Amino acid sequence: MYYKIDLNNYEPREVPKYQEFTNYKDIKRTQIEMISEELDNFKDSFGKDWEEWTLKDLRDRLKDNWTFYLVEGGWCFIDWNRQYPYLCNRYVMPEHRNKGLGSDLVWLRCNEIKQQGYNYAMIKLEDWNTPAKSVMKEKIFTKID
Repeated sequence: MYYKIDLNNYEPREVPKYQEFTNYKDIKRTQIEMISEELDNFKDSFGKDWEEWTLKDLRDRLKDNWTFYLVEGGWCFIDWNRQYPYLCNRYVMPEHRNKGLGSDLVWLRCNEIKQQGYNYAMIKLEDWNTPAKSVMKEKIFTKID
């Protein structure tokens, strides 16, 4: 399910500052190893329709004007190549789930997108992702059929 995010009346939220990596070369070897391990779990976490992706995909996305945010416990991408910035591939490692990290990633990215001058963004929520549905109840999200 896709949602449009209306940032016109959105007030930036206070969220912990996370480290941003916009260039693959900036990512430390230990972080690459951690990402590699988590990619093994990625496919199972996203169900049968998920297409497995690799570290090469990560490098290619960064070269193609995507932004990758790596935090302790998860990550998130923004694809800047669409009509509206697209928040995608949010992932929270199992041991960090149900602690608000996924929501923090969404709010931090909304803050940045608004700061960049955009009035709208897009986000996708898988039907099975019940914990994330609570964030989509905020007034700024509109379901797109």
